[in-house]
Amino acid sequence: MKLWHAVTVICMVACGCGKGGAGAPDIRQLPVKGTVTFDGQPLAGADVVFMTGFPPAAFGARTNDDGTYQLQTIAGREAECQGDCKVTISRMIKPDGSPLAPGEAPANVGAVEELPAKYSQFERTTLSATVAGGEATIDFALTSK
Repeated sequence: MKLWHAVTVICMVACGCGKGGAGAPDIRQLPVKGTVTFDGQPLAGADVVFMTGFPPAAFGARTNDDGTYQLQTIAGREAECQGDCKVTISRMIKPDGSPLAPGEAPANVGAVEELPAKYSQFERTTLSATVAGGEATIDFALTSK
């Protein structure tokens, strides 16, 4: 399985996709939050993933309407979100430009990536963050250029 597939699956679990079903994991909030903007405007419905180096772990969130996010993880995980992290921010949209509905699978509606690869692809991202112990506010100002 390619690494970005693993990151996507981890993000879906961490962001709570499928919450409420039998066997759904308990999700806990991390004290890492921030705001994502795209060309100066809040970016709603984007998936933010922080990936630590060693031990490897992914932590994810989906941005709110105002572009804010707060990282989440599966409760009981031993890994912590700290140190130098590689970051991806992705926003899938339908071919007509409309956002995905909650729970709608991107593959089922032919969704495409809205953001440039330098933000959305793990292998090409230019985004990073250093998370020290305790709370952190990390904002990302993305541009289309």
